Amino acid sequence: MTGTVAVDFVGVGGGMLALTRRPKAKSLPAMRSLGATHLVTLLSRREGAGAVGAAARAAGLEWVWVDLANADPPPPARDGELAKVLLDTAGSLRDGAAVVVHCSAGIHRTGMFAHALLRASGLSGDDARLTLARLRTPTSEGVGEHRLAWGEHLCTTMGWR
Repeated sequence: MTGTVAVDFVGVGGGMLALTRRPKAKSLPAMRSLGATHLVTLLSRREGAGAVGAAARAAGLEWVWVDLANADPPPPARDGELAKVLLDTAGSLRDGAAVVVHCSAGIHRTGMFAHALLRASGLSGDDARLTLARLRTPTSEGVGEHRLAWGEHLCTTMGWR
């Protein structure tokens, strides 16, 4: 039996982006059948990120893992590493990928990463916020200003403006 999943894609660059809570492994084939090509997981190893990755690959999804242990903005020491993942993912979107981003509840880490991804994709801060609201209401309402500020910090530090 395949799981049911709802992904609401929004156009970003030449591709599509969706945000969600942690998907069940049995829902990943259905996610793939809805057009998803990439799954970005923002969970730590202790939260079972590896199992999500194995299930994503088995479903035919390209898996991207960003180890975020909690909802706190990452320290500046990780800026370069995270900027690379964001730019690579923005490139995949530009190339037409359909990317789904998730953490556990799909709110704090997901909103923080998605906002930074939208900025890395060339959207202004205001447009990134509007797009985040279109992507997933609970995420945009719950992400928190300090997490959005992390994306703005990264944007400035990396010269994406």
